[in-house]
Amino acid sequence: MQSRINLDLTKERSIMKSTIGISFLLVLIISCSPKKEVMQALTLEDSIAILASDEFGGRAPGTEGGKLTKNFISKAFKDNNLKPINNKSYFLEVPAVNIKQKPDSFFSIAFRNVDEKLMPGEDVVFWTKRTSDYEKIRSSELVFVGYGIVAPEHNWNDYDGIDVEGKTVVILINDPGFATGSPRLFNGRSMTYYGRWTYKYEEAARQGAAAAIIIHDEEPASYPWSVVESSWSGSQLSLQRNASEPLPLQLESWIHKDTLNRLLQYTGFNLESLQEIALTKTFKPFNLRGLKLNSDIYNSVNYFKSHNIAAVKKGITRPDEYILFTAHWDHIGKDEADLSGNDNIYNGAVDNATGVAALLELSRRFSSLDTDRSILFLSVTLEESGLLGSEYFANNSPIPLKDIVAGFNFDAIFPSGKSNDMVVVGYGASELEDLLETELIKNNRYINPDPSPEKGFFYRSDHISFAKKGVPMLYSNNGADLVDGGRGAAFELSYDYTLNDYHQPSDEYTNDWEMSGIEQTVDTIFNVSFELANSNEWPNWYEDNEFRSIRDKQRSE
Repeated sequence: MQSRINLDLTKERSIMKSTIGISFLLVLIISCSPKKEVMQALTLEDSIAILASDEFGGRAPGTEGGKLTKNFISKAFKDNNLKPINNKSYFLEVPAVNIKQKPDSFFSIAFRNVDEKLMPGEDVVFWTKRTSDYEKIRSSELVFVGYGIVAPEHNWNDYDGIDVEGKTVVILINDPGFATGSPRLFNGRSMTYYGRWTYKYEEAARQGAAAAIIIHDEEPASYPWSVVESSWSGSQLSLQRNASEPLPLQLESWIHKDTLNRLLQYTGFNLESLQEIALTKTFKPFNLRGLKLNSDIYNSVNYFKSHNIAAVKKGITRPDEYILFTAHWDHIGKDEADLSGNDNIYNGAVDNATGVAALLELSRRFSSLDTDRSILFLSVTLEESGLLGSEYFANNSPIPLKDIVAGFNFDAIFPSGKSNDMVVVGYGASELEDLLETELIKNNRYINPDPSPEKGFFYRSDHISFAKKGVPMLYSNNGADLVDGGRGAAFELSYDYTLNDYHQPSDEYTNDWEMSGIEQTVDTIFNVSFELANSNEWPNWYEDNEFRSIRDKQRSE
């Protein structure tokens, strides 16, 4: 595939500018010398093109491409005269582990004397996050536990009345509100945290299960099976665990709904009937009549250090109060098993070269401005493995989280034209939305609530790691009502990306990208954050928000 490092982005931009961009990259790779200087500041588009280039190899943590990415970001911070957060290094260690499954691993479902091995990638994806060379499961009974949710505040317990110790739980994706659409059940069509796959595996482990199988159904999952296959095949990255932490499941997995339906024929059920049963008021978990899991997982385990990258522009009058910007730098690297000669690099141009480029552009702008409060720029690792880098920072922050006034997260900004609106993911959460709305009104624009709340984006990006700790966060992107084409054009853009490019090698930068929407998003957030950085305001979560009490307690202390 042709390299994306060519920075000749439009006909008007000269060959000289391309040469400068390439020279910058070569300086970074070969020497990263502090004596080297960049002749010309990189634009948003330049940064996206570099980060999403084949040379960066999909930006997987623990790889050469990951190293190039970290060096690129830290060098940009240095060039912008920003200081390390700990006065030592831009790199904040995140202890990680790479668990790579070996080819002789297998996953099979047995019924009586028939044991069917399922095809990895086609039928099922499976892995373990235990740091062991070998995990063995034999004759583990399959138990259907509905949505796999224990939520006392919703009077909901899918594990009520059953002991799943050593068994394999089979779980529906999303939560009951999505299936019914009733606003009185969970949060209606809007996914709650209970609908997330991460929660389901964690709860199954708390219940003592040996393994968990999540049924993939495209609509409630919000992405096609190809995303599951690309995201959870191959190496799995995780945080290193200490001895005091509970063990994860022996086996975590997704199964294609068609494959499950084929296996269910032995039990007298099908997926549709299971979905109906799971929503009844009298639902109790039950064994799936004789179906049992057998699996061997052989691994190679490699411990390594990944890094979050952090830099600060110190405030003049209140340096101990911080405005936070976040964007994850990692993506999913290369498919090393693909020897077909096809493109096997997951470049992650939209997800999330765009967000990192936005972060770097804001660092450049703030570097030349004095603000009352400090500005913290944080690019985190291991987002694609479950928001682990941001989680690690939030649990081990070098500054008190109570001193972070508010945060702004960037993740997957679509290349589009300008919009009449700005989408707020998790709309109705915090007073940051009021500040955003004030800024938008100045330009005859408006806030648009997330048009796809059922997809659970509020729980799928790094801002949630800080929100759970009380810090008010805003996750907003360019709009769903484009100036040229309206809502229909925006929908087509989003739908096409999700269906064809999300977590696929085709998520690439091309020189015909429309950048005005990305630039508009950065301009808007800059204006909101600059004003907040020079004010006395402490925006909070709204009164009825789930994180309000955490923040109030945090600030009172």
